[in-house]
Amino acid sequence: MKPLKMGLIGAGGIAQAHMRALAGVEEIEVVAVADIAQDRAEATAKRYGIPHVFEDYRKILEMDEVEAVNITTYNQAHCAPTVDALRAGKHVLVEKPMAATLNDAAAMTKAAHETDKLLMVALKTRYSPYRLAAKTIVDSGALGDIYYAEAVACRRCGIPGGSFIRKDMAGIGTVADIGVYALDEVLHLMGHPKPVAVSGIANNTLGKSHKPVLGSWKWVPEDLEVEDFGVASVRFENGALMIFKTSWIMHMDSLGGNLLLGTQGGLKMNPLTVYRHEFGMLTDVTPQLPSLQDVDLFRLENLGFAEAIREGKPSPIPPEEMLLTNVIIQGLVDSAASGGEVKVSIPDV
Repeated sequence: MKPLKMGLIGAGGIAQAHMRALAGVEEIEVVAVADIAQDRAEATAKRYGIPHVFEDYRKILEMDEVEAVNITTYNQAHCAPTVDALRAGKHVLVEKPMAATLNDAAAMTKAAHETDKLLMVALKTRYSPYRLAAKTIVDSGALGDIYYAEAVACRRCGIPGGSFIRKDMAGIGTVADIGVYALDEVLHLMGHPKPVAVSGIANNTLGKSHKPVLGSWKWVPEDLEVEDFGVASVRFENGALMIFKTSWIMHMDSLGGNLLLGTQGGLKMNPLTVYRHEFGMLTDVTPQLPSLQDVDLFRLENLGFAEAIREGKPSPIPPEEMLLTNVIIQGLVDSAASGGEVKVSIPDV
């Protein structure tokens, strides 16, 4: 079996996680790397034996041997390389979030439709054994009709620094950084219902006024330009409602966890437990599942991408599904700015 020849666009921290996961993988061969900081690209190439190094990612797209690219740039630099790569005839794996804005996410999805090339958003938690088990449970009908859910991702004091807190590079903060994991998980389990309205708030009051504490992530409060807290109520076309909560910093140990309530049962994710009325009594079921390290999840998503290309399968994490996360994120941003509920819709792509 010939390996998938892949180009790596972006050589920062998340790129290193992908490259470590690909060590010893025969199905994928990274043959080129590009980064606006060429010294970073050169260091990555030397570390992993990548033969071609560029400062301009478009040089990779000119290479006939490159069949696909893995885009691991900062959020605001997801759209252009993705669209350019698809139009150059390359398949694309792009890191989460799909984009910082709904317009960018729509443009990426439209390009995938128009070029008929595979676009997959790299969201490693889709490959978690707990996530796969939860999806199996929900799809079995054990919960009945889902009418309420909560999607939660939070840290007590964990604001990342660097590009993550800059508006021009990240575009958005915790809502898309860690929030998208929770948002995607709950939407996936719910079967991707259509959102129609969002009411939310967002701010960075704590991150701007508190300094890092001992043992926490390091950031410069004066440099924080994106939100570190966001909450939204999301209404769906089918009548269901979801509460979405995410925070990088807060005066609380937890905001809860991901959960779903259905007409026949309920489910929470940590620990994965199913709650039902059975045998004339209340029953709680906790599946016994293996755990996987992050490197395994990165490896599984890359292998899933390569397999889909090789076998002509649909995208394992299609842009149409991830577009819904951007609809809700944009709704939260717009609602926070307007101070009231906003109507949302899925772009026609």
